[in-house]
Amino acid sequence: MNFKYVAINSEGKRIEGNREADSREDVVNFLLNQDLTIVSISENINLDFKKILSSDIGGLPLAEKLVLVKQLSTMISAGIPLLQALDILVQQTEKEALKEKLQKVYEGVESGQTLSKSFAKVGGIFSEVQLSLISAGEQSGNLAEMLLKVTDDLEESKNLRGKIVGALIYPAIILTVLVVVVVVMIVFMVPQIEALYESLNRDDLELPITTRFFIFISNFFRNPFGLIIFLISMFGLYLGFRAYASTPGGRLNVDRFKLKIPVFGKLIIKAELTQFTRVLSMLLQSGIPIIESIKITAEALGNEAFKQTVKASVDGVKKGESLSVSLAKNNKYNVLPLILLKMIATGEESGKLDKVLEDISRFYNAEVKQTTDNLTKLLEPFILLFAGVMVAFLALSIYLPIYQIMNAVQ
Repeated sequence: MNFKYVAINSEGKRIEGNREADSREDVVNFLLNQDLTIVSISENINLDFKKILSSDIGGLPLAEKLVLVKQLSTMISAGIPLLQALDILVQQTEKEALKEKLQKVYEGVESGQTLSKSFAKVGGIFSEVQLSLISAGEQSGNLAEMLLKVTDDLEESKNLRGKIVGALIYPAIILTVLVVVVVVMIVFMVPQIEALYESLNRDDLELPITTRFFIFISNFFRNPFGLIIFLISMFGLYLGFRAYASTPGGRLNVDRFKLKIPVFGKLIIKAELTQFTRVLSMLLQSGIPIIESIKITAEALGNEAFKQTVKASVDGVKKGESLSVSLAKNNKYNVLPLILLKMIATGEESGKLDKVLEDISRFYNAEVKQTTDNLTKLLEPFILLFAGVMVAFLALSIYLPIYQIMNAVQ
């Protein structure tokens, strides 16, 4: 929020200004700390369309986070004081929404808050995992080192996401082209078949059922009311699905279904196992207590079935159980493979759990890479089957009536 204030200094001079703050009380405290006598404070309420258009909708992109952390880490490693480093970031940032957040972080650190708390307060920049790493760095005096770990975390997340998205591009293009071809044939070619039949004026000629089906679809979508009904129905289904998926039970069911999808289910499982082992290893290596590390790791997982399994293990660890035993007891959705649980148990027995988790993370990361590299080959049978069925169905619907007409004319 933006506040306009009027105050008087010790010399009796009137001072007016504006200040960004979370509440009116923050502005009051700021002015009192400056030894100013407050005359009035009012909130500025206006619509700044430039600010709205430049707002950080959807959060800070991963690539921009990576650049931000790398710059901050480099400056801290070079011996530049934290406040000066933050000021440099504020000055060089062009994106208005990010500049405002960094300015608030600077003001928070300047007022005595820790860097992690200041970033947590503004939100939208770092995840809970990354904030925990920064906090651990501040407590241990190794902030520069922990910022490098945050950089590693962001790079791993970016690479993992890039592998999955890149592997989906080719199948998405093929399916899009196929859908466009089908739509063009239904809208333009099928009606001509109907017109040709009507022009013959033969009662003994009847369109095949597949052709009549496509004619019905064509007429439905060419009718403005039909198109509106379809769009409204699709939008209603989308909203209904979003509402269902936003409930705890609905999200769990949707995420469990994702794990059963051919090809993609295994990819999601491997990606989640990579995230689980990598984040937990990184937090433990940073000196964060195991219970807190498990809680943070659970929140870092994207699939609800994985998240609930890991989160449920916290109670067992609190009671003195080993992590492997607690995970095994709560693995009711069977998302954690037996080999993983045995390797975690080995790590606990040897006292090198963080190292074992790091090795497991590398293994599953390699599995994800191999799967994404071969994803096109794995999807080819499904794409060919779908394309073949659609082409055969359309060919039958278009060429069978033509064949019937030729026989009738002869």
